Formats: sequence, structure tokens, C-alpha cells
Amino acid sequence: MRQHRIIHTLMLIMFAMMITISCAISQEPGAPQGPVAVETEKISAPAEGELSIYGEVQSVGIEKNSALVQYYDYDTDEEKTVELVLDKDTKLENANSLSDIKQGDWVDATYAVSDGKNIAKIITVEKEEALPEMEPLEEEPAAPMAPGLEPTKE
Repeated sequence: MRQHRIIHTLMLIMFAMMITISCAISQEPGAPQGPVAVETEKISAPAEGELSIYGEVQSVGIEKNSALVQYYDYDTDEEKTVELVLDKDTKLENANSLSDIKQGDWVDATYAVSDGKNIAKIITVEKEEALPEMEPLEEEPAAPMAPGLEPTKE
């Protein structure tokens, strides 16, 4: 029994040495030893940067070349409305012009704040796919009853 315990202890020591040696061998030459300082950047929404929203069009102002979009702001946990102004550089997807966008449409928009206005960069109108027309089912006549069986009346 004592010999078994000695062999077991020696095997554990050899296993620990193999792990230590493999860790030492796998280290890259010139790799920093010890803790490494990592620079982290604080992420915040820039005041003049691009923002993205997904929301429902509340109204379209052709004369102002703008659309009022209501969206859910997850940061403040509330519904908000933003006026998006279109300019010559605004790209529209699934719409040819602002007049193609209607109240109730859902849009995905990217915009930038410039001189106090929300200038739309890209507006993608979500279009519902039309369901295919389905033909009415033709009812087949019921199979004849087996002789001697009567339908049950409840």
C-alpha cells in the first residue's frame, strides 16, 4: 500500500513538472512578463457624430423636405420623436423620393446633427412583402359509409 502511495505521489509531481515546462516553452520570446496596461476608450455618443434609429414615420413634410419619425430610445427607456431633414446627399432605399414615404411606414435611418438639424444620411423604408394569393380549397365529397354503419346523432 505504501509503495502504491509513493508511485501516485511521483506521478503527480511529474505531471505538475510537465505542465510547468509546457507553459514555459509556449511563452513567446520578448513577450511582456507580468500585467500589461491596456488603454481603454470611453464610449459615448458624439454630439456631432452619426446616429441610427428605427422607427415609425409620423408625418412627412414635402415643403420642409423632412420626415417626423417616432422611435424607442433604449438609453432613456422612452419613446422619442425626431425630425429628419433630407438634403441632396441623402440616400433613399426602397423609395425614389420623399413623396414615396408615407405616415405609418417603418424606416431605418442614419443621420448626423449639423447646425441643430438632423440631416439624414440614409433612410431605408421597410416594405412588407405581399403574401401570395392562395386558391380556395376544394372540398372533396365524404367517403361513403361502410354498410351497416349509421352516423351517430349527438
